[in-house]
Amino acid sequence: MGVVMTQQQVWWAEWSPKIIAKYFLKKTGPNHYNGPCPQCCGNDRFYISEKAGVIRINCNQGCEFKHLVEIMRDDGTWPEFVKGEAVRLPTSAGNPFVATAAPDPNQAYHERKGVPLFGALVEGGDVHVTIIDRSGKRVGTQTIKPDGSKRFSAGMATDGCFAVLGGAVEGRTYLCEGWATAASVAVSTGRPAVFCLSSGNLPKVAVILAGIRPDADLFVAADNDDAGIKAAKATGLQWKAPSRAGNDYNDLMLAQGPEAVKQSLETKLLDTVFTPGQAQPILSAAYLIKGWLGAGQMSVMYGPSNVGKSFVALDMAWHIASGKMWHGFRCHGGPVLYLATEGGSTFHNRIYALAQKYERTDVPLYVRPSPVDLLRPDADLAEIIELVAEIKEAAGTDVVMIVVDTVSRAMAGGHENGPEDMTSFISNIDALRAATKAHTQLVHHSGKDIAAGARGHSSLRAATDTEIEMEVSKEDCLRFARATKQRDMETGAEFCFRLDVIALGVDQDGDDVTTCVIDPVAGEEAEDAKRKPMSKNGKLLVECFMQLQGERIGGANVGGAGWPETGTRWAINEADLRSHFYGKITTQNKRSTFLRVVESMNNEGHLGQNDGHFWLTALKHKIRYV
Repeated sequence: MGVVMTQQQVWWAEWSPKIIAKYFLKKTGPNHYNGPCPQCCGNDRFYISEKAGVIRINCNQGCEFKHLVEIMRDDGTWPEFVKGEAVRLPTSAGNPFVATAAPDPNQAYHERKGVPLFGALVEGGDVHVTIIDRSGKRVGTQTIKPDGSKRFSAGMATDGCFAVLGGAVEGRTYLCEGWATAASVAVSTGRPAVFCLSSGNLPKVAVILAGIRPDADLFVAADNDDAGIKAAKATGLQWKAPSRAGNDYNDLMLAQGPEAVKQSLETKLLDTVFTPGQAQPILSAAYLIKGWLGAGQMSVMYGPSNVGKSFVALDMAWHIASGKMWHGFRCHGGPVLYLATEGGSTFHNRIYALAQKYERTDVPLYVRPSPVDLLRPDADLAEIIELVAEIKEAAGTDVVMIVVDTVSRAMAGGHENGPEDMTSFISNIDALRAATKAHTQLVHHSGKDIAAGARGHSSLRAATDTEIEMEVSKEDCLRFARATKQRDMETGAEFCFRLDVIALGVDQDGDDVTTCVIDPVAGEEAEDAKRKPMSKNGKLLVECFMQLQGERIGGANVGGAGWPETGTRWAINEADLRSHFYGKITTQNKRSTFLRVVESMNNEGHLGQNDGHFWLTALKHKIRYV
């Protein structure tokens, strides 16, 4: 005959091992276990016990029972009760707690900040943090609303008060201004962190903890702002802050993950410098495309609509994935993930065309043709990181590049010109790079003035390692990609191309289905396209050339040093050209006008000059009958 157990005994048998293991409790009697309190972190204050079917959970320091239950619920150690029953468990004070439904995780402040509660209580989305004084006595709470607004208990004293997260104050212990910052530091380092309530209170808490825990290695995890750094310095302790101005360690954790927080805090400052005797020349740099894309960096490819940005980005991605030179530029290859946020089925056609052009289908280029939200850290970031991990497993090697096409769609309705949204977006891109170690290329639009750079807030350009500007020549429809900014490589790399139309077949109505591929353009044709538009007087000078050539005034160039290839250009002496030009202008100072236009045409690449003769340099002005 089996033993009939009470509901409490069933609970004890199933759930007490979880609590004992989670909080490192030690057996101190029959069905009685003691250990550090998950609320106040006091040693051996917390206990659970079962006797005659009565279960007790309590902290001898006076931590509220409901707070303890909420901690255990958050840690997964509180039982899931069946049938929605409200189960009453007595405290040592005899006051019952009624289990309630879990809060909405989309509302709670700690969810938004990506940190565990560490003893705090959540009610209706509000986080309630218990604050103690130097004696360990509870003095009140700080309530943090889902929007981040904070308030202390009415009449509560704050001077020298604090909360300890992640264990007792011993060994290396970090002092932090805010609760979310302290929670981020504790979870990232595995060491205790102290929430000091404010920057002004931080030096006071430092003095108190140094007095009551003289053996502890206190260290300030400061906010990177004026108040935070001032407070850190005022403690006289060692301190560090995130490298980006305005950030705290919660910002860093959300952007780059817990490992980045740990590395920032635990790397010795001396490790970050070198002496002249340690200096070595750096003769090589890791790159994906030499002169264009550095390994693990961030690039932005921008230009007006229909200039061919996506085609160039996809062409780069194809060559990196295949490990082949990109139109004369060396490549270091590997798998590439292309996030085509607005391409839909068109990317199937583009990839098919590339496979036909280069006669390969085994290239590790992975295209995800669907929208993506990289504005909010709790949206698609984790999924993309997981996708990269799956690609790594499938390909057998690390993903080296992620393309986000386009920024505007990946920001999911965020404001490109708003500093808050753009900063959040960049932080998530940084987090993606930190988690994957892959170069991340952003395809973006320029504003009305392409010379002003990529559209959006200036923080995007500040964070970018490489900028690639796209432009189309209106005269001949040739297109250019130019590396206009390079953090670690020389600027000036340039690529000229046209878009070749490729027929793929016919649709259900019998109409041609086409796409485009990149066709590189080099030599004189590329030089032609790079020339700036002529001025009004420059066009008059070209008219003079055409008329004089038609009249056979002048002749084919002689060739040799300072000349184009023998017999390829019609050369006219300065006197004939000047005289003809004077007849076409009405200005008083004709000599000065002539000299200015000649100099301008020469500087802009439209005009060549040697031995008192001039010739037009454009490919269309090349003569072929001599």
